[in-house]
Amino acid sequence: MKTSHTLLLIILLLSGISHVEGQNLALNKSYTLSELPNYAYSAPPTDKTSLTDGIYTTGHFWTRPTTVGWLRRQVTIAIDLGSVLPIEEVTFNSARKTDVGVDYPKNIYVFISDDDREYRYVGDAADIPDNLPGPYQVKKFILNNINSAARYVALAIVQQGKMSFCDEIEVLKSDKVGTIKGSDLISKNRLGTAVDSLQGIEYDRNNLERIAKKVQKTSQDSPGANQNSFSAIKSKLSIKNISKNDLDEIRKTIGKAHSSILRINHEVPFIVEKFNPWDSLSEIHEPKEDPSVLDYQFLVLKNGVQYGAFIITNSNLSSQKFSFKISNPDASVSSLELFNVPFVPSSNFIRVCDPLVLLNSEVSIDPGFSEMFLFKMTGMKNGIAKSIISIQSGNQSVTVNISTSVLNVPAYNGMDDLNANVWAYLNYPMVKDRQGEAAKDLDMHHINSIVVPPAFIPIPGNLDFSKLINYLTPLKHVKNIFLFTNYAAKGYRNVNKNIEYLSTEWKNDFVKWYNEMLRALKSSGISSEIYLYPYDEVGGKDIQDFKNLATWAKTALPQIKLYATLTRKETLDNIISLIDIAQISNYPDLLSELPVHSCEIWSYSGGSPSKSLSPYKFYRLMAWKAFVNDVKGIGFWAYADEGKNRVLNLISDPLTNPSSSYSVIYDGPGSSIISSRRWEAFRLGIEDYKILKLYAKKAGIQKAKLLANEVLSDPSDINKADSIRSQILENLN
Repeated sequence: MKTSHTLLLIILLLSGISHVEGQNLALNKSYTLSELPNYAYSAPPTDKTSLTDGIYTTGHFWTRPTTVGWLRRQVTIAIDLGSVLPIEEVTFNSARKTDVGVDYPKNIYVFISDDDREYRYVGDAADIPDNLPGPYQVKKFILNNINSAARYVALAIVQQGKMSFCDEIEVLKSDKVGTIKGSDLISKNRLGTAVDSLQGIEYDRNNLERIAKKVQKTSQDSPGANQNSFSAIKSKLSIKNISKNDLDEIRKTIGKAHSSILRINHEVPFIVEKFNPWDSLSEIHEPKEDPSVLDYQFLVLKNGVQYGAFIITNSNLSSQKFSFKISNPDASVSSLELFNVPFVPSSNFIRVCDPLVLLNSEVSIDPGFSEMFLFKMTGMKNGIAKSIISIQSGNQSVTVNISTSVLNVPAYNGMDDLNANVWAYLNYPMVKDRQGEAAKDLDMHHINSIVVPPAFIPIPGNLDFSKLINYLTPLKHVKNIFLFTNYAAKGYRNVNKNIEYLSTEWKNDFVKWYNEMLRALKSSGISSEIYLYPYDEVGGKDIQDFKNLATWAKTALPQIKLYATLTRKETLDNIISLIDIAQISNYPDLLSELPVHSCEIWSYSGGSPSKSLSPYKFYRLMAWKAFVNDVKGIGFWAYADEGKNRVLNLISDPLTNPSSSYSVIYDGPGSSIISSRRWEAFRLGIEDYKILKLYAKKAGIQKAKLLANEVLSDPSDINKADSIRSQILENLN
């Protein structure tokens, strides 16, 4: 039968255990790590004692075996004190040197437990004003005044830079114990979720501090605005271990303060404004004095799309519910879909409008805050369609009028379509349970090229292609299939590990494997172009291996096609003459210094946190750059990658690891997929490319490139692409 926490405290107090000032209860105690040390120049992965051996590092902090280091890892350290003991404080000795990617931990969340089954949160040792970037410095982080008894102490370390280090953890004894107020029990297997929640609270606090400053500045510029509430808001936000409920109340206070300012300039309960669907929006938004007339005119190709958006700002002192009614009598000409675009966390404590949630119910908007709504028009057949969106709240209503012309344009040679590859691995957690939906979504966004991950490709020597065929079954529509065999890893080279890579025996196995694979794919109805993708971002010693493989394979298997991703000029110069498709990274830009070649040139990009990237500048204009530079394909990393620590992407998630967030989709209910503004902008860019190709066929490539360069010359003008697009479509009609 479990002894209660209170009874344990009484036993400790009555037992007469003497208190030794500053006694380190963790000295030489055992501990477990959720992630083994992985920094090569400090303690090895086998180290199990350095953090509690009482030895502090002398000399350079992270080049000594007395220091434990993690590269790109969030780690939890759980120390067993041996028995339940009264704890005063926990210390964590760390170091920083920001210019080399080493920072103090962003968070050192401390949890304590009597039984290693249920824990209580006691505070963040890293939550101090001087936890800042800077030059080399060693610092001891201290969480004190814990004054509670426990046997187990768990420290969850959240990295701030690429690396984090520690040489010693101490748990100091207390001469008094008490209860931990307001701390709920957390099961051991939920500590990761608790850490995410704590990071979400921290994020929300910083976000509210930022928008409170914005509202305060606006109030200073608005005669008659009340300024008294801002000092109270600042004081409340500074409370340590603030709760989510506290933050929700503070958010309402900030919103009401902004509503009061809005009411000075706008004598209506809410304001609806026309908005560019790719523009950035702040939660606290200042509407224009004279909102635009809510009329939209679109030119759309048959089966093509165009997007519009509007903002609703609540200027009341209370929340308002908004309902939406769509009238689309010409649905056979163009279809209309309406989405709410809620705010989600991005980098620098800024929330951005990104996911597209299909609107089928009322939307509530808090006082003083704004929400974005995006609609998509899809051309069904030639003609003109009139559509209306009616917005209602209480007895107030606003009407959005949309006119869509679906154009009859000259015939287009689909062979000139822009190729697109976004490394859509269907075994990633976000899509592994909805592969069919993912395949439809990729097709809808004009993704005609798919990379197959190594896990689904049999290794030479194995002629069972069933896993590969099953993987490709929902993707039979694609034009290009890239088989990522990953020969940089020796384990993928041959079933028989004793067969040397590129030996005669290996080559015989490979030829048989390759020919059998092509037959198996053809017999299963897969008619896509098949490319071997043997190395990813080839470099170093793999360059020569790639050359040897390609030179031999092109002779032994004349039908073989090779694909490569290139990020280095050395690789580019060495292998571009041996491959059929070179997809070249934009970082650095190697497109301007291509050697003589006969292969197709594609480009790709990547950036994180991806939610902070501009839908227009980064995603849509990728296709325009391809047109100007005669690039035949584009792509980005990656369709559904949220990293190791955040495998899913839910709209309600806190942003816990921005550097690992690359995906352009969200998990929807059931098997559905939620798109994003970024993903739709990428789709629109590919359709822009098609329109530019049509114009080049009619007016000549130089005139088409001249118009495209007008768009690229000022990427900050987010209206320019639509303006040029409309100009071209009017000319083609």
